[in-house]
Amino acid sequence: MSMGWTSPVLPELRGPHSPLPQPPTSQQESWVGSLLVLGGLLGPLITVPLSRHVGRRYIIMGSNIPLLLGWLLALVATNLETLYAARVMWGCATGMMFAMVPIYIGEIAEDQNRGALSALFLLFINVGFLLAYAIGPFSDYWGLTGAGGVLSLFYIPFTCFIPETPFFLVLKGKTEEASKILQKLRGTTEESVKEELEALKTMVAREFKEEPRISDLWATRGNVKALGICVFLAMLLQLSGIDVLLFYMEELLGKVGTNITASDGTIIMGVVQVVTSCVTPLVVDRLGRKLLMWTTSLGLTIFLTIIGFYALLDNYYKIDVSHFAFIPLLCLIIYMVLFTLGVGPVPWILVAEMFPARTKCLAGGICSFMCWLAGFVWTRFFRDVESSYGIYTAFWILAACCGVGFLFSVTLLPETKGKTFDEIQDMLNKKDKSKEVEPVAV
Repeated sequence: MSMGWTSPVLPELRGPHSPLPQPPTSQQESWVGSLLVLGGLLGPLITVPLSRHVGRRYIIMGSNIPLLLGWLLALVATNLETLYAARVMWGCATGMMFAMVPIYIGEIAEDQNRGALSALFLLFINVGFLLAYAIGPFSDYWGLTGAGGVLSLFYIPFTCFIPETPFFLVLKGKTEEASKILQKLRGTTEESVKEELEALKTMVAREFKEEPRISDLWATRGNVKALGICVFLAMLLQLSGIDVLLFYMEELLGKVGTNITASDGTIIMGVVQVVTSCVTPLVVDRLGRKLLMWTTSLGLTIFLTIIGFYALLDNYYKIDVSHFAFIPLLCLIIYMVLFTLGVGPVPWILVAEMFPARTKCLAGGICSFMCWLAGFVWTRFFRDVESSYGIYTAFWILAACCGVGFLFSVTLLPETKGKTFDEIQDMLNKKDKSKEVEPVAV
């Protein structure tokens, strides 16, 4: 919800009921939008050092501290500096969640439903966007911001109910507690989870003989390949333009010439995201990661290109395209459907399942960091590209990035659907199970 807050709020900041003494400039609005993404860089820097000692559960609960602080700062803001600080706090909170929640899900899920459960992460992110889009047009600045603050107050009581992951409990030697948690998660008996518990104990004994080091990330060919794949896809997630579209949705719908009000169009987009997110868990473990990635990235390339051509005819050549004003909204709706099915959830699913336990938290933090870094660069300079070269050029750059993602997914992305962690490692290293992975010379 804090990520979608800018879309309805930026017009409010230019209006008579703004909390600011004067309307912000275009550059200042760019900072309001992009500072959340910059704050997201702090998330992995917090979660990675703490995850081995504090546990996944308490990091997820603790992310509410900067989140709630951000809502409080936004509520009392009377100048841009306070708003900037609020956006950084929100970014820190969401960065912590993006770095830790996929790992948490990967550690509590079974192999056959890991993808579906990971896809639910994106579903509830989109519910938050829809809340911001739906409340914003029918409320003022303080109403929307207050609603976000109230929801944040419920965060700690509800997250108290989530258990620590069995893997972390085994890592800390709490085998009996890990067994009880596994019984609850699987809905079965102690005898039924004994085999899975023994597998966790074997994994911990094998992977954590020594303290994990950053050099472990390039200790094997499989780790290097997994890191390269996940970093690229995490950056593609941002370079496809999703944060730009979500942060500036109302503004963009007005600029590309749709014949529907910006607020109505934004609500439609939010509903499409949520509905599609409900479908994603049903298909991600049936169709597989590779198929979803190459088909959706190809589709994003096509429809972003079409929006660019429409904007070129409308804004640059001043051709009357009013009879086709439905095209940009339709293309953006299809964009959201495709993104929510593939390019959005798949990178986080792969982060949760491609790395061995020893390097999972560190690798997840690096992928999250690079994702937020790419997002900050694009959200900060999108308006500069738009003002200097036209909004059509900005859409074509997004299309080109998605085109690169399509080629990457077709040629280099392996399929991990339904495979165990060990099978995925064997595939990445191109080794038989009976053979040990040889380290790469460095």
